[in-house]
Amino acid sequence: MASNQHSVDQVISCRCGLPTTSPTGVTCWRPDRDDDPGPPVTAVVVHGDQPALRRWVRMDGSKWSQFGSMVNFYSALTPMVDWPDIGECWAGERHAVIAVHELPEGGGWAADI
Repeated sequence: MASNQHSVDQVISCRCGLPTTSPTGVTCWRPDRDDDPGPPVTAVVVHGDQPALRRWVRMDGSKWSQFGSMVNFYSALTPMVDWPDIGECWAGERHAVIAVHELPEGGGWAADI
């Protein structure tokens, strides 16, 4: 039974701790498979991550840059990337991303539904 549970956990969770499955009930994309949703989407978060800690923000039309408290302080100096390059974790796994927006008056972040 333990080895069976281990196999299920490997499918659901990556070594980085984020889920490898796509979320349900919210629009999501796999940047390595899906086209860029376009300029109406200005920020995304990797499924299972928190936008305040780590999010991708559209910077220059089709280029994206990473921001948040878990991103190095030199994020402004880090080269921007293309859509297919976001969503990859340190373990090399590709994760789904969800559109997010900042709430007014510093109220945090919310998923676009």
